[in-house]
Amino acid sequence: MKYLVLGAGRMAVGVIYDLIQYGNAEKIFVTDIDPKALTKIKNRFKDKRVSVFQFGADQKEEICKLMAQVDGALSAVPYDYNFELTKWAIDNHCHLVDLGGNNTMVEKQFSLDDKAQKKGVGIVPDCGLAPGMVSVVAMDLLEHLPEAETLQIRVGGLPVNPKTPLNYMLVFSVHGLTNEYIEPSVIIKNGKITEIPSMTGVENLSFSKPFDQLEAFYTSGGTSTLPMTFKGRLKNLDYKTIRYSGHCKLFKAMMDLGFTDEKMFTRGLTRRQIFEQLLIEPLTYESEDVVLIRLTAKDQQKQLVYETIEYGDKNNALTAMMRTTAFPAAIILEMLVDGRVKDHGVLRQEVAVPSGAFMAELRKRDICFNIY
Repeated sequence: MKYLVLGAGRMAVGVIYDLIQYGNAEKIFVTDIDPKALTKIKNRFKDKRVSVFQFGADQKEEICKLMAQVDGALSAVPYDYNFELTKWAIDNHCHLVDLGGNNTMVEKQFSLDDKAQKKGVGIVPDCGLAPGMVSVVAMDLLEHLPEAETLQIRVGGLPVNPKTPLNYMLVFSVHGLTNEYIEPSVIIKNGKITEIPSMTGVENLSFSKPFDQLEAFYTSGGTSTLPMTFKGRLKNLDYKTIRYSGHCKLFKAMMDLGFTDEKMFTRGLTRRQIFEQLLIEPLTYESEDVVLIRLTAKDQQKQLVYETIEYGDKNNALTAMMRTTAFPAAIILEMLVDGRVKDHGVLRQEVAVPSGAFMAELRKRDICFNIY
């Protein structure tokens, strides 16, 4: 199989690793505008199957040439590019998976469903961790508790040894982080699809020590297409992000002061852009990371919980976030290319991806859920 990976950042590293280890890759093309990022890829993967190309995600001619040569592509670039990439993938008969993260962008991608179906192409937006892996895991959970009325999803990527007053470390792009906090959260409440302001609904929760002083609050994007899929089946569905206690209050205070406003500030930069740049240095430090996941389904009589605590793979220099974001995205791309995802069009992953096979692929990668 031949693959194209757009972007050469941390998540792309995890995707390339997975495609080499599990995806039967004959060729992997990697693109990025940053030559240093591409050099890191070449040094990391001393493999003749991996070729790098220096150009940005907006370079239509160059990207289309590569899309025409591969079976499937994965977008690990900021979500702003995904609509155009979706159009180009369809035109070039190339399956596409992206890491998503923005509800408005995903809606635009779904407007191309008919075109993708006619071309026999599968497009799966919003893959990764959350949105992403948890959507398919949620479907597996509900298949084991078919009368469930409530589904609660709690997910967080955290430093094991937190620093700074925010007790947080950047484990993916800062732009994606602020987007989760700014945009509204879409849930099902009393049977109706509802928008809730993000960074509200703070609740306390705990996992096994040392992760026993935590909080969770509404954030954007985590439910992705789940509200549309489960409207009429579930009375209540929500998603909250897990952080160490106190994080939400501190970060929301900065938002309330206007630090994430889109107003122009100086030299063509908005307040949000400057704030994001200011966050990068203090929130970038060395610490092992961990990903905490808990899905809880409830019916009238009982509940069923899927839970895991996932660490990084030190031997292969893979963080927990890379394992739980990049691996699931790569799995879905591999399933599109080899035909295990049989549908074409712009697809809801929880519907199109066979959950049993997906869970089996996660277990191959030592991502395993405790069920109780």
